[in-house]
Amino acid sequence: MEEQEGPAWMRWGGVLLCLAGAVTLGLWLKDFLGSDEPPKKNQSLQQITLIKPPPPPPPPEQKPPEPIVKEEIKISEPDPEPMDQADEPPPGPDLGVDAEGAGSGDAFGLVGKKGGSDLIGGGRGGNPWAWYDGIVNDALNSAFQDALSREQALKDKAYKVVVKVWIDVRGQISQVILADTTGDAKVDELLKDVLQNLRALREAPPADMPQPIKIRVTSRA
Repeated sequence: MEEQEGPAWMRWGGVLLCLAGAVTLGLWLKDFLGSDEPPKKNQSLQQITLIKPPPPPPPPEQKPPEPIVKEEIKISEPDPEPMDQADEPPPGPDLGVDAEGAGSGDAFGLVGKKGGSDLIGGGRGGNPWAWYDGIVNDALNSAFQDALSREQALKDKAYKVVVKVWIDVRGQISQVILADTTGDAKVDELLKDVLQNLRALREAPPADMPQPIKIRVTSRA
């Protein structure tokens, strides 16, 4: 009894496997024996590293320019010249009294106009109201001395001011006007108060004496 053969796919599969192996071996032998080219070398990849350049050096430190010192030149102002008769207009018919002080307790000294002339216009020889100078001087001197002892502001500030006053027929000052200002409203009011509250003069002014009377008050603190 004959042995049974295996399945057909096994028989043909073995044949095909043998053929594939023979073809592969033949191709390898052809490439190995028939090629004249030397085997290629594997090329290595060359690496290039880029180095960042160093930062530029810092700029040199600049010193700030030295300040220019300007030389200050102080021009000393000359002391104001005293108001004397030569600098004033020619004396008119008005009565003028100088009340001048230097800041002490008895700062104000009442004197005639600088240069020796009478307080009431004109020279000593031809002044019809010269006798009234003394009356006005005595009254003003007493009033300002009392005011200085009470009011510190009158002697703490340097000033020079002209005050116009009118005297009525009873010898009482009836009106006071400051021709200019001391620069301090309080001092201005104090000067006006001194004159407005002045006691009546012992003599009334002559009827023909021109008014107002000009009183120049000077304080050198």
